[in-house]
Amino acid sequence: MNKKIVLLYLVGVLISPPVLAQELQSKPASGTDASRMSYMEGLAPGESMPALPRGPLMLTGVTPEQLSADYWIHRLPNPDRVLKSPEELKFFNKEIDMMLHERIDIFEPGVLPNGTQIRKQIQLEYETVSNRKLFDLHDKYIPKRFFSDEIEPNVNSEAVPNPLSMKWGVATRATSVRALPTDTKMLEEKGDIEFDQLQFTLIKLWTPVAVLHTSKDGRWYYVQAPYVRGWVKSKYIALFAGRQALREKVKTDRFLAITGESVSVCLDPDCFQEYQRPTMGTVLPLVNKKESGYVVEMPLRAGDGRVRLKEYYIHRDSDVHVGFPPFTQRNIIRQAFKLLGARYGWGGMYNGRDCSGFTHDVFLSMGMDLPRDSDQQAIIGTQLGHFNPMEDRNKKAAALGIATPGITLLKMPLHMMLYIGEADGRFFIIHSTWAERISMTSDEKNRINQVIVSDLSLNGHSYLGSLFDRTISINELN
Repeated sequence: MNKKIVLLYLVGVLISPPVLAQELQSKPASGTDASRMSYMEGLAPGESMPALPRGPLMLTGVTPEQLSADYWIHRLPNPDRVLKSPEELKFFNKEIDMMLHERIDIFEPGVLPNGTQIRKQIQLEYETVSNRKLFDLHDKYIPKRFFSDEIEPNVNSEAVPNPLSMKWGVATRATSVRALPTDTKMLEEKGDIEFDQLQFTLIKLWTPVAVLHTSKDGRWYYVQAPYVRGWVKSKYIALFAGRQALREKVKTDRFLAITGESVSVCLDPDCFQEYQRPTMGTVLPLVNKKESGYVVEMPLRAGDGRVRLKEYYIHRDSDVHVGFPPFTQRNIIRQAFKLLGARYGWGGMYNGRDCSGFTHDVFLSMGMDLPRDSDQQAIIGTQLGHFNPMEDRNKKAAALGIATPGITLLKMPLHMMLYIGEADGRFFIIHSTWAERISMTSDEKNRINQVIVSDLSLNGHSYLGSLFDRTISINELN
């Protein structure tokens, strides 16, 4: 996902009726059932969950066996070869940090902005949003007085001191990072409820943050997280005594990685009572491993805002891994297919994943900390080619011919895809997408709203062109 941009639906496609693909009669991916989620990001008060087409969807041209990770893994000559050691992954992550100025190690001295810079940034973000024509959930234009009377006083940018009086905290659950301190959804087009223009992204449980400012009502913190800066609800941030105390806890080498779509963290060892469901890529401090499962440490926010650490439980049969799994093609592709059918979510809305959120979580669960933004993901690793839209067909085919399935990313304008291999002369991908284009003359679309497998010929009968035609870069994460 690209932040702070005008939304364009340049996304993947299904074959439209009457050649619509059949739906597999299988269970939705774990964690996509809203009734099991004790906390749903992006759901406004009184709003119903947007419908999710039953999945995983099998597209025309995709066979049932191609919806299995094993189909693609068995086509590889050496799927269990370790592509990067844990030490190499740490070095790779450090290279990413050095490449991108948006990536901030909040524990490094001198990297955080000063009060004057934060004051200007907060005011700029307010002015940028308040000057746009946006709509609410009821398709009503959001009046300027709402911004001037409700939002601007709460932003309270003039109260940011210089030097900053920094606080250090951690997310107590997955929580949204917003452009403004408000739950109000702001839509670019009427009815676009799944694309809140204030939604930057979702930070995971145990994400460390530097608290730079507090809203006037105290309900919001303006924070710097490792890859995003913005407003989060203060009730979901627990404060540590200082930077070093926070660093010691989140930089531990003894951790449990969530490798399933989401996993129950429970109040009891037998997991009769679920506390919350952290998602793929979340890292939890590991206290102990017992016959019944794992004991992990969870941060709670006390009444005064301070952190209180408490032990919780994860069942032994849960999809988790002590440390990260080996970085192999087999494991990466299996991680990707665990999300097949999982909900699409712009910026993590509805506990879902947009295109770059999908690739981010897959690789994060393997120890590779990709950027959260699709444009930035496209510049990581080895560049196999840059192309003009609708052109360079032979060059693209040649690049894909040498690409490594599982670690190759394909970039379209505003969309990211993971390459999984070639079959019968066609190139296949797995990606998270919201809608399909189905017309040569209009903007007509059908909703997909989940992670799907498709080939690159899809969308070829729409006025935008196929995924292959619109691919503008191919890069390998090596």
